[in-house]
Amino acid sequence: MNVPVPHEHIAGGSPLYQLEPEHAVALLALAALAVVVALRFRPRDLSRLAPIDWLLFTVLAGSSAIHVGLAIADTHHGPGVQLLFLIDAVLLAVVARRVLRGGSAGRLGVVVLLGSVVAYWGSGIGGNAPDQLGIATKLGEILALAIIVRPKLDLRPHRVAGFTRGAFMTVLVVGTAASSWVGAFRASADTPDAVSGHHVHAGGVAAPGTVHPDVAQREPTPAERAAATQLVATARTALAKYNDPAVAAADGYHVAGMAGIDFHATNPAYEKDGRILDPSRPETLVYGVAPNGRPVLLGAMFQMPGIDQPGPAIGGPLTVWHAHEHICISLTPPSLTGILSPLGTCPFGSFDIPLTAQMIHIWIVPGAPETIGDLDDEWKRTYLRAVASRP
Repeated sequence: MNVPVPHEHIAGGSPLYQLEPEHAVALLALAALAVVVALRFRPRDLSRLAPIDWLLFTVLAGSSAIHVGLAIADTHHGPGVQLLFLIDAVLLAVVARRVLRGGSAGRLGVVVLLGSVVAYWGSGIGGNAPDQLGIATKLGEILALAIIVRPKLDLRPHRVAGFTRGAFMTVLVVGTAASSWVGAFRASADTPDAVSGHHVHAGGVAAPGTVHPDVAQREPTPAERAAATQLVATARTALAKYNDPAVAAADGYHVAGMAGIDFHATNPAYEKDGRILDPSRPETLVYGVAPNGRPVLLGAMFQMPGIDQPGPAIGGPLTVWHAHEHICISLTPPSLTGILSPLGTCPFGSFDIPLTAQMIHIWIVPGAPETIGDLDDEWKRTYLRAVASRP
């Protein structure tokens, strides 16, 4: 079963959808910049620059202020990273000053902004968890780049050049979103080369789309171990009849369209019956389809009736419930289409569910390395291949 590895607490969802507490200093620096600009410039000063140049100055100066705040607050990555933040802040301020004086950001602006964005990509690929401030800052810098490389009004538009600029900006936006995905998942994985799951891990960072409650560092008591063991044993007996999907369908489970290694067959009636963690009436059955097309019952998922109700941890740290945040749902047909992207979008035709009720998985297949919580996908595939090879 999943026993939490040593750590103090894990709480909340992925930083991908939030603001890291230590980054509040960067917001204070941005607010301080806004106050200085408001005191320094009067309405008549606005005529000194074109509106587009004021926008460019605002984005550059704002990014500089944010990097100053990060240089002060982001201590857990070491002095080297803090120095890089400070250098970036200074260079952005130099370019912003040029624009404010009526000059051009020029090649220096392109190099500084492009370097800042690419450095963010490297941070994500290296496994650093992104947050909304970092993503918003990079999108702002991409906007500044678009302003700098925009065609001049006195030049005839060139289709090839316009397409190249558009493609370049698209690559920057997609690269920023993709590196944010990579950083979010790598930061939440057990090891640098692993992918994250629903379980509590050493990193203390939740996977995108997953929310864990506080989990104290302690060993389960003998009574908690016994309760968890009994729960699994009872579930194995009660769920055995659902090895036949036809029986599950007769009891109200939606088994149509079964596919993949992690098919969740829900039972709307059981979701509303008020029973909590009843091994004989799980809200969802979990099937995997073997390579020969045979459906195999892997386990069940139990879900709380409401998002404000914590799941009963009858096994203490052995029965850690989780919820999902920012998942994308389609109504035609009703299905899960993914999780909210770093840029705040769902796949076309689906909408965002900010938070679900808490849930927990119990696995009843013989030899499962984990019987409560998260079951490794590769283990599932291996098991399903073994099932397919049997006569």
